[in-house]
Amino acid sequence: MKYLKKIAVLFILFLTTATFAQETVAILPFTFTDDGHLSISKGKEVQHFLIDYIHRKGKHFNVTVLNGRDITVALNKAGITPDTIDNFTTKEIADAIGGADYILMGEVERSFEGTTNLETGFASINDKNWKKTNVYGGSTGSTTKKYNANVSISIFRGNGKVVYEKSKGNIFIDTTTDSWKNTVIWHVRHFPFYE
Repeated sequence: MKYLKKIAVLFILFLTTATFAQETVAILPFTFTDDGHLSISKGKEVQHFLIDYIHRKGKHFNVTVLNGRDITVALNKAGITPDTIDNFTTKEIADAIGGADYILMGEVERSFEGTTNLETGFASINDKNWKKTNVYGGSTGSTTKKYNANVSISIFRGNGKVVYEKSKGNIFIDTTTDSWKNTVIWHVRHFPFYE
């Protein structure tokens, strides 16, 4: 009887641990190309933006995000840099990071598309009994810069199996240099670990 009680307690403990254990995701620094030029600092900015976003919206995710700096250090020790990442398989990248259930990597290609100028004007004539005429007028103009951002994201398991792979262009007409953020958030809502 004591033996059965011990087995029942161990089984319940196992189920409890399995239920509350979350899988982990390692978000790599993105490859960020800005008008054809590789920007390592912007790639890290996208990585940290995504890590922060998942932390802030934690109730929608059933994963724990690994520390971005630890990921970068592990990649550097394995000789994996933004310039050489395409020389490694997904399994080799997962092995270099070690311990993550999901590996997320991505690419942002941003380009400046030009500007749009908008000029508006108005005029008004106030005529009182044809004795006196007042003329009012004015004009205003604005210049809007347009950016195009294409974001590609791949998520794979530690064994190299791809579970998400999509590419998406601008969600809105983007007029800021951070136009990629809207597209990254679109991707997040399609991740396999988003609830």
